[in-house]
Amino acid sequence: MLALLCAADLLVMLDGMVVTVALPAIEQDLGTAHADLQWVVTAYTLSLGAFVLVGGRAGDLYGRRRTLVAGLVVFALASLAAGLAPATEPLLAARAVQGLGAALAVPAALALLSAAYRHQSERDRALGYLSATLDVGMVAGLVLGGLLTAWLGWPWCFFVVVPFGLAAAALAPAVLDESRDDAAPRLDVAGAILCAAGCGLLVFGFVRVERAGAAALPIIAAGLLVLLGFLVVEQRVRAPMLRPAILRHRPLAGANLGIIANGGGFGAMMFLTSLYMQQVLGFGALEAGVAFLPLALSAAAGGLAAPRIVARAGPRRTAVVSLAVTAGAFLLLSRLPAQDGYLRVLLPAFLFGGFAFATAFVPLMAQSLTGVRDGEKGLASGLVQTSAHLGGALVLALVATVAAARTDAARDGGAAAAAALTSGFAAAFLVAAGLLALGALSAARTLLTDS
Repeated sequence: MLALLCAADLLVMLDGMVVTVALPAIEQDLGTAHADLQWVVTAYTLSLGAFVLVGGRAGDLYGRRRTLVAGLVVFALASLAAGLAPATEPLLAARAVQGLGAALAVPAALALLSAAYRHQSERDRALGYLSATLDVGMVAGLVLGGLLTAWLGWPWCFFVVVPFGLAAAALAPAVLDESRDDAAPRLDVAGAILCAAGCGLLVFGFVRVERAGAAALPIIAAGLLVLLGFLVVEQRVRAPMLRPAILRHRPLAGANLGIIANGGGFGAMMFLTSLYMQQVLGFGALEAGVAFLPLALSAAAGGLAAPRIVARAGPRRTAVVSLAVTAGAFLLLSRLPAQDGYLRVLLPAFLFGGFAFATAFVPLMAQSLTGVRDGEKGLASGLVQTSAHLGGALVLALVATVAAARTDAARDGGAAAAAALTSGFAAAFLVAAGLLALGALSAARTLLTDS
C-alpha cells in the first residue's frame, strides 16, 4: 500500500522534472516559439495548481481511492497524448489535462496515507518514505530526462510514465481500502469554480512575473479578489467546499506556511543551481543532472531519518531547526564564486540542505493533518498541495525576478557575463534564505510540540 501511494506521487513529480530537460528538443522538433516554450511547463503547473484543492475535496466526497484511480488514468492517458502530439497546441492541451489528473491523484494519495496510518509514529515513518521518494524522484527526473531525450527522443519523457500510471491504477482497488466522508453533502459547485479560477489566476500571475514584471500584478490581484469572493461564498452556503473554520486551525495554518517556505526553497535551489552549473560552470544538461545526485542522496537520508528525529525532538523543534539549517545552506550558496564553485560551495550546500529539506517535510506534513476531521482529510491534503504549488510558484517567481534584476544591474555596471550571473544568483539565494528563516519563525509559533 505504501509503495503504491509513494509511486503515485513519484510519477507526478518525475514527469514534472523529466520534461524540463527535454524543452530544447521539443522546441527544435515541433518548432515551438521560444517565448511559448515555458507553457510546456506552465500549462501543467497552472492546471495542477488550479484544481488540486477541488481534487482533495472530491476525494472526501466521492471516495479517495476512486479519485486516485481516476487521477492516475487521466494522467497516464494525457501523458500518452503528450508524447504523440504532432504540434505545440496539442502538446499544451495534453499537459493541461495531465495537471488535472495530478490534481485528483496527489491529494487523494496523501489522504489515503493519513487514513491508513492512524498512529503518529507509523504516519511519520510513512511520510519519511514519501519524502525520500519525492526528493530522489525530483533529481532522478533530471537525469532520466537527459538520458531519454538523448537516446530515444523527447516523446519518451512522456511515454515512460504511461505503463506505470496505468499499472498503479489497476492495482489500487486490490491494495487500498476505500476512504470517504459518507455523510458529506454534494459538491459546492460555485465554490469549486471560484477556487479553481482564483488559484489558476495566481499561478498564472506568479509564473508571468519573471517575464512580464509589473504587468503580471493585475493578474495576481484578480486571483486574490476571486479567492476573496470564494471565501465570502463559503461563509454563506449551507455545505461549503472549504469550511472557513479549518483555516483557523493553528497546526494546519503553520504547517502550510512552513511548506511554502520549504517546498519553494527546494524548487528554487534546483532551478538556480541548475542555471549556475550550466550557464556559469559550463555543465551540460546530463552532467548537471548527475551533479544533483548528492542532493538526492542527502534528501533520501533525511527522509528516512526524520521519523526518529521527530520521535526524539518533537515535530515543532524538528521543523524549526530543519528550516533554519536550510536557510544556512542558502546563505552558503550566496557565496558562490564565478568559477570552480561545485566542490567548495554547491556540494556542502546540497548535503546539508537536502537532508534538512527532507527532515522538515515529515513534521510539516504530519502537522497539516493533525486534528483534522476524518471527513476533511482530503481537503487538508488539497490545502497542503495548494500551498506547495502556489507557494512554489511564488517563491520561484520572486527569486528568478531578483536574480534577473541583479544580473542586469551588474551587466550595466560593466561586469563580465559569468560574474553578472553569479551576482544575480547570490542575491536570489539571500532572498530564499530570508524566506526559510520566516518559515522557521512561523513553525516555532504555530506547530505543536507533540503530534
